[in-house]
Amino acid sequence: MQNITIHFVSDFQVFLKLNSQILGSLNSPSDTLSCECDFEQKLVLEVLPINSQKAIYSIPFAAEIFVEKNKINSPSNFLEITNYYDGVFEVKILPMQTKLSYKQVFVKNIKVSENISINIFDDGFYNLEIITKNKVYHHTLSEKTTDMSCEYFLENETEFLFFKGKTTSNKDFLLVLADFFCNLEISADLIECSHQKITTLLNQNDIAKHGIVCVYVLDKNQFKLNEEYTVFLDKNPQFATDPKIIPWAFAESLNIGDLKLARKYLTNDLNIMLDDEHLLNFFGDYEEIKWNKYKNMPNALCFVYENNPKEVKIYKFEIDKNKITNIILLEID
Repeated sequence: MQNITIHFVSDFQVFLKLNSQILGSLNSPSDTLSCECDFEQKLVLEVLPINSQKAIYSIPFAAEIFVEKNKINSPSNFLEITNYYDGVFEVKILPMQTKLSYKQVFVKNIKVSENISINIFDDGFYNLEIITKNKVYHHTLSEKTTDMSCEYFLENETEFLFFKGKTTSNKDFLLVLADFFCNLEISADLIECSHQKITTLLNQNDIAKHGIVCVYVLDKNQFKLNEEYTVFLDKNPQFATDPKIIPWAFAESLNIGDLKLARKYLTNDLNIMLDDEHLLNFFGDYEEIKWNKYKNMPNALCFVYENNPKEVKIYKFEIDKNKITNIILLEID
């Protein structure tokens, strides 16, 4: 009977102990710490974050992991488990975030109008104290921002506030308050707004350099999503020619809904065989796509599906003359 293999990963720096034994540190998202364990075993994982000013903040915590019948599970909401194939699991450590202290630190005051001002406090999160002539409202931002400013306007007898800033990842940030309650809170590579329309552009950072544009329009007293479409950020979209990259480029194009580009990676026979609906739904309702970094499988991709734990299906792409000739679901033991 084979052992269970567990690979630990994290997007933030952590030091790990497993059953009181030092496992090591994860210093970047590409780092992995691995262990093997027997069936029918309980593990206790201790997570000690290495916090810095620019890092994702987390408090230390411990979590139980139960190994039973070739599966693992955990009651913790801060461990994300993915079953790669029989006996191989990935455990992604999520930050347990809380306020750093009970003491709030004043950050900034913004004078919006004669009757409206905003105080910003930091207690690990940015909290807005919106002071009007008659009431005080509060809102906690989803992320910290710099270069903060605020615009007030009245439209359709509704009071609007556009709170703008820059995120720590240098994206544009916009909070829309309608009658002082949250209507929209978004960050994107570019945000353009008027009193009637808000347009956002989010770079997908993919091979073809796609961007997603969302258009929100004022409908009565709320900004609502009206249109969403894909654009190329370069005049000449990048086209993969390396057979090792073609499966990934194809999957990226399909994932974003660019069927025209996705079909360029297929042979004529496959294009005839697969209509648009079949192509869009070929891999089912997956959550994300990954390389299989735990097993050397050329021209194969892992499609991750929501479950508890998350399940992986591995598809192999047969390629000839830089065209995909077949896609096969692999049965992995």
